[in-house]
Amino acid sequence: MRMLNASLFRKVRIVFVVSLACLFCRLNAAPVGQITVEVTRGKVLLEALEQLVFSTIQTRKGAEFSPATLTADIAALYKTGSFSDVQTSSTTAADGSIKLLFVVTPKKTVTELAVEGNTAYKSKSLLRLLKHPINVPLDDAKLAADRMALMEKYRGGGYYGTTVTTRLTDHEDEITATLTYVIQETSRAKLKKVLFEGNTVFTDSELRENLLTKRAWWRYIFRFGNYFNDQFLQYDKDKLRELYATKGYLDFSVEDVVLQYDDNRKWVCPVFKLYEGKPYTIGKVTLNGNKHFTSEELLAKTTSRSGEVYSSTVANQDLIAMRREYEVLGYGDLKFVPVQNLNRDTQIVDIEYRVEEGIPSRIKDILIVGNDITQDRVIRRELAIQPGDLCDAGKINLSKQRLNNLEYFESVEIFPVATPVPDLKDLRIDLKEKRTGSVSLGAGFSSEDSVLGFLEFTETNFDVRRMFNWPPKGAGQRFRTYVSIGSDVQNVSISLVEPALLDRNLELSTDLFLSTRYEDEYDERHMGGSVMLSWPIAFSLPGTKHVEYWRMGVGLRAEQIRISDVDDDPYDDSMEYSDDAIIYNIDEDEGSHWANRLILRMSRDTRDRFRFPTKGSRVLLEGELITAALGSYSNYARFHAGGDKYLPVVKDFTLKIGLDAWAATHISGDDIRIFDRYFGGGYGTIRGFKRRDVSPVNYNENPIGGLTMVMGTVELLKPIK
Repeated sequence: MRMLNASLFRKVRIVFVVSLACLFCRLNAAPVGQITVEVTRGKVLLEALEQLVFSTIQTRKGAEFSPATLTADIAALYKTGSFSDVQTSSTTAADGSIKLLFVVTPKKTVTELAVEGNTAYKSKSLLRLLKHPINVPLDDAKLAADRMALMEKYRGGGYYGTTVTTRLTDHEDEITATLTYVIQETSRAKLKKVLFEGNTVFTDSELRENLLTKRAWWRYIFRFGNYFNDQFLQYDKDKLRELYATKGYLDFSVEDVVLQYDDNRKWVCPVFKLYEGKPYTIGKVTLNGNKHFTSEELLAKTTSRSGEVYSSTVANQDLIAMRREYEVLGYGDLKFVPVQNLNRDTQIVDIEYRVEEGIPSRIKDILIVGNDITQDRVIRRELAIQPGDLCDAGKINLSKQRLNNLEYFESVEIFPVATPVPDLKDLRIDLKEKRTGSVSLGAGFSSEDSVLGFLEFTETNFDVRRMFNWPPKGAGQRFRTYVSIGSDVQNVSISLVEPALLDRNLELSTDLFLSTRYEDEYDERHMGGSVMLSWPIAFSLPGTKHVEYWRMGVGLRAEQIRISDVDDDPYDDSMEYSDDAIIYNIDEDEGSHWANRLILRMSRDTRDRFRFPTKGSRVLLEGELITAALGSYSNYARFHAGGDKYLPVVKDFTLKIGLDAWAATHISGDDIRIFDRYFGGGYGTIRGFKRRDVSPVNYNENPIGGLTMVMGTVELLKPIK
């Protein structure tokens, strides 16, 4: 009997499922009949609303009913921005057709904007910040942008805790409303100084250096701004905890932050009350979960040892070193978590590394998202990892660094994405582009160039092939146009750099220039152009395994130099000159001269960053051959060898040591003209001397330059924050 009931139940279930499927198929195959639109609220013009709905949806009367099309219609109605809610229902008519009902809730039409709760700023100035249009349905995106604009206004004025909410006030017609931005202001106070209590390990200045809440030195001179932001305090607490962990104080805590105001509450001094505790020493260091490497193999890569004082800096370096062993093998899902087990009685910390290895994987595809302007090939050529490579986190991080160095993007995120194949991953690159072009217009005065006005246009993501398809951007080329007009100098230059010629590691630099400088003794004009092709080279030093990475370049520069308006009297035997007077008459250089040259260049750059480097070096070796074979006025060679070394000193101070040497040697033909001789003094050479003041002089005491020059510099650099 029980088996009979079970069999009967299965048959009934099958019949029910088949009947439901038939009904669904019938519903899908049925034609659409009447389509009706209803409104949930408001006194609206139904005819206009129906017209909007019918012009938006794809479902048509008489067409075959499709649930997928209906779903798309609902999404399309929301996308119009006219409705806050859309509901649908369907019934089957007597003739078998499907009757559809769209029930819509129109968004209120904003007819007026208002602000309330503001006392720090006038309503008129705040209303000017609002961009939500009038007499259109409420736009959530524009509303959010307006709220953000108001909050930025208050933050810029030091009212950091201010909040902005919105309220819609309906009108009598129930379809229009006033949009009010409700502002809840907070008070503000200027930051006087940051104080600490309970610190013995670090000085007050060392602690302040790690905080966001601090008063910069120039704030003591210029007192505008400098408002206290209590939202930074949690960040500051975390930074202090990290600082103390570098010396093993793992029980450190900020017990309280007391805000001391003056009598008028115009100035505030935050007082951080600290508990330092005692430093911990390292006990046992163990690993759990590691299979591919033994614990001994991994711990051999670390520098922390039992019995030493714990340091978070060293512990992080150990973690990176052990992770790197896995990363180069493609363990993209690796989890390597350090767990600290503190014994507060003995002040000993045991470190346990919990490892989840996963499996090695390779990169299948690379997906790039967000590059609306920058071409894919520009991004891909910067990547240190390619499809088919092991999923190496180190190469992924290097790729991210290279993309950030382009300065094309506000943000760069690179992360592996799982695929149906366990040992294959896609690499997704999410980009947010930023403005890469700039126009500069300015005027100034300097002791070297006197009065000067300039106009400069630069685009670091240029595309010369789109010159007539504006904007010409996206190919990663660097374009610059510069025009300056002054009383002592005039310059016009146009330059273009293609960093990857033919999508290879070849950089092609071209430029055209016209410059005129009015010296005291003569006028000098340069006109011409140059082209330089460079590429990277690598070689090992003899007898070592060390590999040097340099850049080799070969170029050609064609230029015509004109010397005119010379004021240098000819040598006169009847005159009395000093015994060491040099017989060199600048008047003999007057006229136009072609000085076309072949250029050979080698350079190496190991600086940690291009702007404000803190370590590394830069070396340049360059030779020029000026020869009549290229149409030049004479035959001679010029050489330059120079370098800079950057050394971190204390905090963010960097010592820069530079040494440069120049030499020119005559081969045949006319003597080397004054425009290819060397002068010291002025910007970029020897400070404290005017331009060309450090130079041999002729019998008229006019500077004529030398054929060799050596210059050394020592500078202490500090970026101004």
